[in-house]
Amino acid sequence: MKKILSTAFAFLAVLLGSQVASAQISFGAGPAARVFFEGGNNPAPIYGVQLNFEDCNRVSDYFGYSAGLDFGTYRKKDFFGKEGLSEMYLDMPIRVKLYFPVSDDFQLFVFGGPVPSVCIGSHVVAESAKENRFAEGSDYTRFDVLAGGGIGVELAERFRLALGYDHGLLDRSKSDVQLKTAAAKFTVSYLF
Repeated sequence: MKKILSTAFAFLAVLLGSQVASAQISFGAGPAARVFFEGGNNPAPIYGVQLNFEDCNRVSDYFGYSAGLDFGTYRKKDFFGKEGLSEMYLDMPIRVKLYFPVSDDFQLFVFGGPVPSVCIGSHVVAESAKENRFAEGSDYTRFDVLAGGGIGVELAERFRLALGYDHGLLDRSKSDVQLKTAAAKFTVSYLF
């Protein structure tokens, strides 16, 4: 856990150290969902909230790129026959953005790219006892790389609304049954 957090803080330090004149930092929050696909189908969502930090660099009026950190916490009762599931994730989205200026105070944009992700905590409740899903002998893995994109609007160069979907590329289970995840997020951000 300490190694994961130190890596995340190092990533954040690199972002802050790479500021250029066209860079803009934003902080945001919003509802989110993680969806598990066991055996390639049977979608099972869990819901929560996520906090977002993003460093966005505009190359031109129409093109930019960004990197950030998203922290999300999710919970659900009655998950795949268990009494409940709670998980925490740290995602590091790396995005390419295309802007479509409508007016000086209103821009549409689309974004896409990879999202390295680490599950920093996962517990199931079975028979009223909390079990760590990463305990010794577990077949559940922490790491994933998601890919996807989304759409959004930027208002008066101060507020950003974005809706995105990313699908996991790695199998999160070491067992014979494939387990893939996806993430959907709606974020309201304030730009500095």
